Amino acid sequence: MSPPTFEKLAVGPRTLIIGVLGGVTSALALVIIFMVILSATDSANTEAAGYLPLAYSAFAVVLAAVIVGAFVRRVRVHVSAGFTWIVGAVSFTVSFVPWWGLVGGNPDLGVLIYRGLKVPQGIIQFWDLSLVMKSVDCARWGFDIYAENNGCLAEPSIYAPGMVWLRFVPFDVFSEANVAVLGVIMIVISSLMLLSLARFSRGIGQIVLLIAAVGGPWLLLLERGNIDAVILWAAVVSVLLISKTGLKDGSGRWALWPWVVGAMLIWIVGTWKYYPFALGLMLLPALRIKRGWIVVVGFAVASAGYVILTWTNFQFSARTNSSMVDYGDFVVLGRIPVSARMLEYGDVLFFTLAVIAFTWGIFVSRSVIRLGRFSYKKMSCAMLAAGGSALYLASVLISGFGYGYKAAFLLLAIPLLSLWVGSSTRSIAASSLLVIIFVAIESFVVWNTVLATTVGVVAASFSLGAAGPLLFEKRARSAIA
Repeated sequence: MSPPTFEKLAVGPRTLIIGVLGGVTSALALVIIFMVILSATDSANTEAAGYLPLAYSAFAVVLAAVIVGAFVRRVRVHVSAGFTWIVGAVSFTVSFVPWWGLVGGNPDLGVLIYRGLKVPQGIIQFWDLSLVMKSVDCARWGFDIYAENNGCLAEPSIYAPGMVWLRFVPFDVFSEANVAVLGVIMIVISSLMLLSLARFSRGIGQIVLLIAAVGGPWLLLLERGNIDAVILWAAVVSVLLISKTGLKDGSGRWALWPWVVGAMLIWIVGTWKYYPFALGLMLLPALRIKRGWIVVVGFAVASAGYVILTWTNFQFSARTNSSMVDYGDFVVLGRIPVSARMLEYGDVLFFTLAVIAFTWGIFVSRSVIRLGRFSYKKMSCAMLAAGGSALYLASVLISGFGYGYKAAFLLLAIPLLSLWVGSSTRSIAASSLLVIIFVAIESFVVWNTVLATTVGVVAASFSLGAAGPLLFEKRARSAIA
């Protein structure tokens, strides 16, 4: 197909629809922030003075990002092959050095870095990991960790039953006594995962990942040793395995086994927190290979069966988010705390925003397929985007609350978005650029709940919509120009 045909198609109705959807999404995001600002007029809202300045900042930042996305035609950035190693090295250094300083008798070094990057420290190092390992220890000792006043934990465990299966690992590897070693291992592996995402990404995407490596959400994830890091590993490792042999046509076991391993990894982390079951969307391309449907159906049945068998715990886990309406900006994300700052229509506006952004992503993706002939070799990028976006939406939008490190899930969408910011088709390039700017904001902002939640929901919904049509794309095509 000749270039003139591309240009003719690019100015058609599909481009107009993309522009309208992008405009409506941007306008609605600004409306949500403006509704927060308006809530200050309610005399009963005594908390307004605390969050109003941040709401004004959020409005200005989102407006500036929209203007940039609308006026920049395309962005093509080239970096050297060694840049990916810089991303991994920076992630490790900025996470490991503060820990090393704190345990090595130089707390000023660790505190200086954390305070400089606005990362709130826990009361102990690797605090979240310590709580998980204590739950595992208590279960190993025979306590009912889900009961009130169980005699071992101050409060009932909020994790799904699958988490305490770690007690069966020999030699008590997963124990509170080993938190320091496990935490450092998490820093190393997480940095390698960020390096892998940089390898999947292009120019500007790699730069955004470098920014994320020193951003509050990523450092908070590693400083706390939060188990969400392992969920991110499961997504990246699954795609790395599948991209080697699982994306090839064929019916032999060599085409199917990576999907089976990936499904098992995703199911295991799903038994820890439930919402990681959303990563099952990454398995949809298996439907294009012979007997691949067995993997998809098997995963769906196993996941549904686990939820049904642990239904009481699932309900308890879901209820824990309903009270998260704190007005302060304490490194949190979520529809619930932001809606609580609005006079009315908060939940409706957020879900409407997600639906429109999702539709916007679908139309951009269909244009990529039609105009640019999406390369099936890049299916791994679509899988990562679908998985990361689904994780973010499941926790921040649907469950309604999450701490700042949930923003790290959106880094999985960077490889796909970075493919399109240099497109010669302006609607594709502008849409991708705006969303990748939103991910960059999300990857650094931790103390502005209104801003981080709003741009995060847009970025996640768009990326999920963009990944959807690609997951079902069956014909191998050349990459978009």
